[in-house]
Amino acid sequence: MEKQHSPSLLGSLLRLMVLIYGLYHVLVRPRLLRWGATPAEVNRPLNGDTLIPRPNLEATRAIDINAAPETVWAWLTQMGRERTGFYGIDRIDNWGIPSATYLRRDLPSLTVGATLDNGLKIFDVNDHDLHLLMGVFDRPHEFGGNIDLTYLYSLERTADGGTRLIVRMRGYTDGTAAWFYNRYFEVLDYLMGRKQLEGIKTRAEAYKPPVPISFGQIDRPIHSWN
Repeated sequence: MEKQHSPSLLGSLLRLMVLIYGLYHVLVRPRLLRWGATPAEVNRPLNGDTLIPRPNLEATRAIDINAAPETVWAWLTQMGRERTGFYGIDRIDNWGIPSATYLRRDLPSLTVGATLDNGLKIFDVNDHDLHLLMGVFDRPHEFGGNIDLTYLYSLERTADGGTRLIVRMRGYTDGTAAWFYNRYFEVLDYLMGRKQLEGIKTRAEAYKPPVPISFGQIDRPIHSWN
């Protein structure tokens, strides 16, 4: 005869699962969704928020970069184009191809309407205020519904001439399993998003612009063979 689980055992397992999720929700989840960001950055309106006015999925993350905003901008605007990569987990978002560690000169200027390698479209690219907005609407997700999704990358110059990079993700998912998909997505987005921010920081801080050579300033004798 098969053994049956007692109601008390099932109840204990259920209470344990609720406890574990409660601890995750209170202690872990806020750190995933707000990694590196201040409360003011999390709560303030940013460009693109109105595209998904009532999200059921949202995160704001930030990082300080010891490089000028113009340098960071150059890395952002080549991201996700022709297998350049997203500077994150390449096995997931770049087909295993290592993300570029150099600035490409062969890409045209990024324009509104362009589609990146991950299927996201450019909604706004502002090289004056230095913000980049991308997203997708009605994309089917793995749990049987659809997702609307936007990402904003905003650069702010710090007092020491460096950069504060703020990234906001907003999404809305539907379907009967939307809640479960959101819990899965927010963990994956944290892992990829943090890796991406750190990848951008590493590249921008290590970048050394080429120094032009002025031959007129080279002091050397000119020999005549006549």
